[in-house]
Amino acid sequence: MRTAILASVLCLAGGQTALAGAWLREEGKGFASVSATATQERDYSGSLYLEYGLTPRHTVGADISLGLDRTGQQNGSGVFFVRMPIGPTDQTHRFAGHLGLGGRYTNGIFSPALEAGLSWGRGVKWRDNWGWAAVDASINLPRAPAEERIKIDGTFGMPIAKTVKGMIQMFNTFEDGQVFSDLAPSLLWQPRGGTYTIQIGAEFAVSGGGDDALKIGLWRDF
Repeated sequence: MRTAILASVLCLAGGQTALAGAWLREEGKGFASVSATATQERDYSGSLYLEYGLTPRHTVGADISLGLDRTGQQNGSGVFFVRMPIGPTDQTHRFAGHLGLGGRYTNGIFSPALEAGLSWGRGVKWRDNWGWAAVDASINLPRAPAEERIKIDGTFGMPIAKTVKGMIQMFNTFEDGQVFSDLAPSLLWQPRGGTYTIQIGAEFAVSGGGDDALKIGLWRDF
């Protein structure tokens, strides 16, 4: 089972935005999300994602995942990163890069790792609604025995009601000569006046094997 992490989020509600990926956090503002997935074959995974606006041009954060498959095999990864803008931050197209330090864990073996990434994003208007599109790419370089991992994730989202948004993502991972791809649609519900968003969705295996999974998550701005 492949643990897919949400690396890019943009919640649009009442004109307020909670931006990630190509969008840096406002200084002194933060975002946190937790999620869990499960398959019918009893493969489980969980993730924790944190971001905080350290300065107007520096967002720091952590991206952590854990997995347990039906055979009892454990895996996980984690990276602590700093994100910086690339080019102007007031244009239609936004770009940012990140550098991170962390590690990968498989069956009791821990491998330190370095990570670098590039993100693109822009707002998308349809009728009177503003949605978002984003692409996040990263390369994770661990010490052996873990393998180099490249990820390219795409996200598109659009409000479908005052408190509900639809989001579809494509997660692509290239590792050990294999390609793993998952299609992940979700519904996002933010109660009126609330600072949290509930995510309910699924992940469908497109290539590389694996099983379809149900997903539930909770996002919060602070």
